[in-house]
Amino acid sequence: MSDLVVAGTVEDTSPAAGQVVDGIEMTANVAHLQVDRVIQGSAAGEELRFTWFTPGAPGSGYVWDGPPVADYVPGRRYLVFLKQARAGWEVSMPLYAIEDELAATPPRGALRDLSKVPIRQRYQAVAEELENAAPAIPDPPKGMTGKAVLYFGSVFDLLGACAEPFYRRFLSSPSPELRDAASKWIELIRTRHLACKESLARVPR
Repeated sequence: MSDLVVAGTVEDTSPAAGQVVDGIEMTANVAHLQVDRVIQGSAAGEELRFTWFTPGAPGSGYVWDGPPVADYVPGRRYLVFLKQARAGWEVSMPLYAIEDELAATPPRGALRDLSKVPIRQRYQAVAEELENAAPAIPDPPKGMTGKAVLYFGSVFDLLGACAEPFYRRFLSSPSPELRDAASKWIELIRTRHLACKESLARVPR
């Protein structure tokens, strides 16, 4: 549903005005993004501004009780999903967190513009970005899986059985919970008798 999907680093972000979207009062925020990869659509130049949303009107002290909401932190790199609105680019889904935080730099040798390549190549590029980000997350506290596990489902959706080498990297994690989560994804691949297509196979990193 996105007109534009890019990877880039948020330079700065600031609240703009109150806005009602789908009956929910929100604060519109404007982010300045330094684009380093285009996954889908067309981005003119290496910089763009987009609008994203937080709950409540500016200064209202509104307390949100619901699913995680978007939170673009300056200095961090994200996979961002945007749509063309009347006033410019804005997030494809207002309020809710659908962005993925990425590693500070793209994978080595990464192609900058993927908008014209076959869809499977785009899937693989996104999966490699997520695979590159997950191991950089600090080990979780005892008894918790931590945030790395949040990437597991997306990598499987993009790569299927070709994601097994990625999960294997977490089998040596000091966290028993994270090791267990990785084992379950590997077991899912095996019980479904999934095979990695040769075109997507990569050397385990």
